[in-house]
Amino acid sequence: MPWTLLFLLLQAQSPGTLELRVTSEGKATAARVYLIDSSGHGQRIPGAVSYTRREEMNSTIDGSASVTLLPGRYRVRAEKGMEYRKAGQDVEIRPGETASITLDIPRFSDLNQQGWYSGDLHNHRSPDEMPLLARAEDLNVAPVITRHVGGRGRTGNEPFPERDLIPIDATHIVSLHNQEVERLFAGHGAVVLLNAPHAVMAPKSDLFPMDLDYCREARRDGAFIDAEKPIWKNVPVNVAFGVIDTIGVINNHFHPEDVWADGEKYGSLPQDGPQDKPVYRTPAGFAQWMMDLYYSFLNCGFRIPVSAGSASGVMTSWPGYERVYVHLDGAFSYENWFRGLKAGHGFATNGPILLVAANGKLPGSEFAWKKPMDVALGIEANSQDLVDRVEIVLNGVVLRTIGVGKREFHDVVRVKMEHPGWLAVRCFEPAGVTIRYAHTSPFWFTQNGRLPVKKSDAQRWADYVRDLAASVDAALYPSREDYEKAQQVFREASQIYLRLAEGN
Repeated sequence: MPWTLLFLLLQAQSPGTLELRVTSEGKATAARVYLIDSSGHGQRIPGAVSYTRREEMNSTIDGSASVTLLPGRYRVRAEKGMEYRKAGQDVEIRPGETASITLDIPRFSDLNQQGWYSGDLHNHRSPDEMPLLARAEDLNVAPVITRHVGGRGRTGNEPFPERDLIPIDATHIVSLHNQEVERLFAGHGAVVLLNAPHAVMAPKSDLFPMDLDYCREARRDGAFIDAEKPIWKNVPVNVAFGVIDTIGVINNHFHPEDVWADGEKYGSLPQDGPQDKPVYRTPAGFAQWMMDLYYSFLNCGFRIPVSAGSASGVMTSWPGYERVYVHLDGAFSYENWFRGLKAGHGFATNGPILLVAANGKLPGSEFAWKKPMDVALGIEANSQDLVDRVEIVLNGVVLRTIGVGKREFHDVVRVKMEHPGWLAVRCFEPAGVTIRYAHTSPFWFTQNGRLPVKKSDAQRWADYVRDLAASVDAALYPSREDYEKAQQVFREASQIYLRLAEGN
């Protein structure tokens, strides 16, 4: 080959450089970046916090990055949390040359300015990465699961990090004293223990100690207990004894490009029981199953706010892909945020922003119901893409559906509470390979300080717990004594639901 031709070939393959800057409103900002070559393959950005899980490949940068690339055409996209729209641009990289681009991410909502602060209750990312990731996703509260105990070789004997709270700035904070007890398949699911000052010991078996035991132990320590998702077998027992602070109605089964609708594979509640609906097997239907289970507990008279968590680090989602927003009347603080979450002053989402007030009051508010009353629901729904519809749910039944078909919805919707109970609002983006939706915590309309109980729901869970007790294998318990202790818990939980069904 002539030297001139060889020189030209080598020169054609010599790399170029991409100088990338990401801003919002003209100021440099941390962001999640996708760098895609002409064949559709993602490229990592050196020096960034890169994340690869199945089809997801992204790099989080702190305002700017310099990347050496082979010549060719690339698509660059920058994203940042849920209150910003995406920004993208094509760029041509030429041999030996530098291409400079700036992506400015437009912000369409500033919830902090309105007193709303976000949190993702389920993160498995490195504590060293989380300060940057929280800023990039505009995630105000970011608990990291630093102790993950249960099956699959998790001994659970590692200590907590010495430090717990890591303030990033005035409105972003990471916490480290958080743990997950997870026993899938033969076990009864998972539970997340947040802000627990003491580490729990690893389980003796798949079924003992019971998750209820861990919840009670953590509660005595002042911990916050998240049920993680409503599909686990342990949830009806934990709910019966009142040890759950929140339930992940929007959770880590929903990913950017798919939905893991095969919960039974991991040991969830069965979907083929008398409450089964074929729609539950679709992406949108799986979300409906989550909500229907949640509603069934509310219909037993339990007041449990919504939560959300991504399990980033295990799933394809990034931190904050599932998140819960909480409204604070005063200044932001980690402690105030959890108080607001426990009070139900919030909404969970993996896409739309959903702000709702009932007669001017936040979700979680209680109204004394004495006779039919009018309720004015101020509803504001916004999305990075489209809001497909808004739905008002009364005691588990959709009272009204409002088609939207655009990015924003603002209205006051008036409903009449003919009976006591609970009222919530949810909204959806158009369904596809995945489903993105938002759900408020309920508003409570109590009579003599109590919520009504739907007999069929209470009976459902009484029967379920009884059948669960009959299904467990005594050989999976460390001792016969432990098995009998668990059986007593099952009997008590079933009796709680039976009493509710009977109106007691």
